[in-house]
Order: sequence, then C-alpha cells, then structure tokens
Amino acid sequence: MKATVQTVRRRIFRSDVRPEIESGFQADEAVLKWADEHPVVWQIVTTHRSKAFGSGSCEYIGWAQRSKEPNAVLERVRHMYGRITRLALQPDCIFQWRAQFTLAHFRDKGFKGGFFQQWDASFPRSCLTLDYTPETLKDVIDRFCGWMDRYHRTARVTLDGETVRAFGESEFNGSDGRS
Repeated sequence: MKATVQTVRRRIFRSDVRPEIESGFQADEAVLKWADEHPVVWQIVTTHRSKAFGSGSCEYIGWAQRSKEPNAVLERVRHMYGRITRLALQPDCIFQWRAQFTLAHFRDKGFKGGFFQQWDASFPRSCLTLDYTPETLKDVIDRFCGWMDRYHRTARVTLDGETVRAFGESEFNGSDGRS
C-alpha cells in the first residue's frame, strides 16, 4: 500500500456584504456579485417585509423558505436573481416584473406585500402574492388584473381577503365571453 498526499485548491466565491455567504460553484459568482451590487437584496430575502420574496415566501423551495442558514439565504438570492435576469420568456412577464418591483420599492415608505385573488361570483380563481406601497397599489392591482385568468367573469379582486376592485355586470374582462 502506498499513501499519497494530495493538495486540492478550490475557488470560493464570497459576498462582500454578507461574508458568511459563500459558494464553490462558478455560477454563483454572478449571483453574489449582483446581490452585493444591490445590497437591499440581502434585506429582502432575510426579512418578512416582502411577502413575494421575503423569508418564508412560498416562492422558494421548502428547505430554503425560512432557514437563516447561509446556503438557504443564498438559495433565495439565486431565485430572485433568476427571476430578474433570466425569466423574461415573454414580454411584460409579471413574475419578472414583481421581482423588479420588489427590488425597486423595498425601501419605500409603506412597503408591504399581500395575497391578491381574482373571484368570479362564487369561487376564487387566479391568485398571486405581490408587494406594493400605498402610492403604487392601484398600479399593482392593474398589473394583477392584466395577468389574471381571462376565461372567467371577474366579480372582484381581493387583497388579503378585502375587496380592492369590484367589476360591474357590464365590465367583463375576459377574452372570449365564456363564464
């Protein structure tokens, strides 16, 4: 039997803002660089202020949702980075827009998030967690209405169970007239 000594060199990528966050994967170099260039990202993914991308958001895979471990925080940053930089499969994609919105408005006064839901006369239909501010709420509702299911007559849109927009009988927002 022979024993040999092997020296292994690994390249590690580490955040300048959050030095406890590091990775040995080349793909994470761009993620960490982006997050350090946008330090608010670290606040977004480690606090509960953003319902869409904060800690505990259902946007993330289960093991990473609430954990404060560095690998879970990095997973949340990776996910948000992907939403902002790589998701635009179609023009005006709401999933990319909501990540960009959260990044742009997180520090604004009154920033918070909520559960938006489309309702026909009796049943909930489309739903999405979105962030907003008091000043941007109308625009966020408009964006949600532009995204929601067009194949049902919409009676109202709710935010955390409270009606924020009601549609009259003559205001059909569907594309083909089916109810």
